[in-house]
Amino acid sequence: MSKKQAKDEEQIVDKEVEFEVKGDDEEFAQMAEELAMQKDKYVRLMAEFDNFKKRTAAEYLKMVEQANKNLMDDLIEVSEVFQKALDPNIAQDGAAFKEGIGLLYVKYSEILVKHGLESFGEVDDEFDPALHDAMMKQPSDTIEAGKISTIFQRGYKLRSNIIRHAKVVVSDGKQ
Repeated sequence: MSKKQAKDEEQIVDKEVEFEVKGDDEEFAQMAEELAMQKDKYVRLMAEFDNFKKRTAAEYLKMVEQANKNLMDDLIEVSEVFQKALDPNIAQDGAAFKEGIGLLYVKYSEILVKHGLESFGEVDDEFDPALHDAMMKQPSDTIEAGKISTIFQRGYKLRSNIIRHAKVVVSDGKQ
């Protein structure tokens, strides 16, 4: 770029920057004060919002920790009963041991349900690809087509969120 072009561009920029302030100094000072007040208000609002985000994140973490504590408190009970059941110093017969394990399973299942876990996938339910993974199709004399004939693995939801799809065999109807 030549010196003449640079000088011309500088003059153009100077003309664009030149402006005439209309009004008196008092009005200008009042506008500057209003601008400073709005800027201060903005800065305070941003600081308040940042504090809100931090407080909300801390409250969320505390809530998650409390939920985990409640679940662990319930599971500790089951764990302690398992420890007692497996203690070699306590004499047990087979039937009593089996009954005790059955009671533990019931208690454990109640805890899972209490904390929002729900199982799904029953024989004769309608096949739903959103809930079930079809492992194969198989003819069945007793179950109509499109329904579940065998469960390989139950599915689970935590409240409304699917944790694991049920793995199933879908009936192809009578062949």
